[in-house]
Amino acid sequence: MKKTVSLIAIGVLLANIFVMAFDIQSVKARETIYIRADGSIYPLAAPISTADKVTYTFTGSINDSIVVERDNIVVDGIGYVLRGLGNGSGIDLSFRSNVTIKNIEIEHFDYGIYLNHSTKNIINGNIMTAINFEAVRLYESSNNNITGNNIATNVWDGIVLYGSSNNEITKNNLTSNYDGLRLYESLNTSIAENVITNNYHGIFLAFSLNNTIVKNNITANNGNGISLYWSSNENRIVENHIAANSWCGLRLNESSNNLIYHNNFVDNAYQIDTLNSVNVWDGGYPSGGNYWSNSISIDLYEGAYQNETGSDGIGDTQYTIDENNRDNYPLMGLCYNFELMLGRERYHVEVVSNSTVSNLIIGVVLDHFPPYLPFGQMFIEFRVEDTLNTTKFCRVIIPRAVLNGRYIVLIDYEEVPAHELPASNSTHAYLYFIYEHTKQKHDVIIIPEFSTAIILPFFMIMSMLAVVSSRGGFSCASEQKKRRGKPAVSHEVLGLG
Repeated sequence: MKKTVSLIAIGVLLANIFVMAFDIQSVKARETIYIRADGSIYPLAAPISTADKVTYTFTGSINDSIVVERDNIVVDGIGYVLRGLGNGSGIDLSFRSNVTIKNIEIEHFDYGIYLNHSTKNIINGNIMTAINFEAVRLYESSNNNITGNNIATNVWDGIVLYGSSNNEITKNNLTSNYDGLRLYESLNTSIAENVITNNYHGIFLAFSLNNTIVKNNITANNGNGISLYWSSNENRIVENHIAANSWCGLRLNESSNNLIYHNNFVDNAYQIDTLNSVNVWDGGYPSGGNYWSNSISIDLYEGAYQNETGSDGIGDTQYTIDENNRDNYPLMGLCYNFELMLGRERYHVEVVSNSTVSNLIIGVVLDHFPPYLPFGQMFIEFRVEDTLNTTKFCRVIIPRAVLNGRYIVLIDYEEVPAHELPASNSTHAYLYFIYEHTKQKHDVIIIPEFSTAIILPFFMIMSMLAVVSSRGGFSCASEQKKRRGKPAVSHEVLGLG
């Protein structure tokens, strides 16, 4: 019996040794892949192919790291997975220039993509998850573009910049990380149109100067929406939607001379917290400051001193943060900014409203619709939504290069009184009007009072140039939305917001 047990034990031991040996051999089989400076791939059996030593395409998923030693190339994962063992870097771009990394799912590394003294690289359309430290790290790197990536559910930070400058961080989804985006001693970064939600902190800057944080949707983070610490000075924070963050919408610690305006601060636990910081909270009059959901200001007056009878979409009293920080011109509604392309020119139409605003277009009428919309008439149209039987307002800033003249406002093709504010100038008209929400959704049309003699030649020129170009405009208060439905008149869309 003892002999039998001994034989069984020996058999189990040998089996375990065999399994261990097999596992060790499997681990050894994992080998770092190199794209060499001469364009070759090592090892030869790596599931990456290239026909021209410029574009490198995955032919299957990879279970190890990639080191890129060649400049001026594209690495396209076409949706395959790059998976590690929980250490090292998924893709090492140290000292590289003009390399594009795209369409790769990267998981289980210390760092997803590592840029060290790297310039002019593009990181686009990748998915990064289960990264231990930083999904994308830039160390002393410049002029790189990190755009359109989904960076979510990582142990530590999403995107981190150390001592880096002139980089663009745009249109990324940064969700459920520690810090969504962190800058340390970094300059001249453009942080735009990102969705940053359910992180601990949304955006964190330390010792960082002259960065622009614009048109981001920063919501429901468990700490602060945006934090500026320790001499993070002279940054621009503009046109962001900062809402429902568990601590502060914006926290400033020993950081001054930052310009902060046209943001929507909505239902954060604390809208603002400042310590030893003095900043600018508005763009002057008539541009205005920020929207504060907890403001109790009313709007009975207009003008730079808010002492002239008439409403202008700006609160009559300051929004006080502390004795050194005040928003002199708080907005009475959410701020929306729509970007339009007409030909090669880029324009912005800004709307401040206590309704929800979407679907802004500029178009031209292709058939007659009396009495306001003759053939060839250009117009701006957008949609407002709110609860029934409420009185709402809009303040619309119109570039005169887009529409000029005495303006008429139609709500569902019925004219409503509109007031062009005295602060209007030669380049922009400030238009204010109120309306009743007799139904949940209304279409707003704004037209200038042109003569037909001016309209038709202009329309003919526009038709000859085939101007039907657009770029999706970004609303500070929401993500980009596609145009739904059609206006009641036949028209050509010249620009979409």
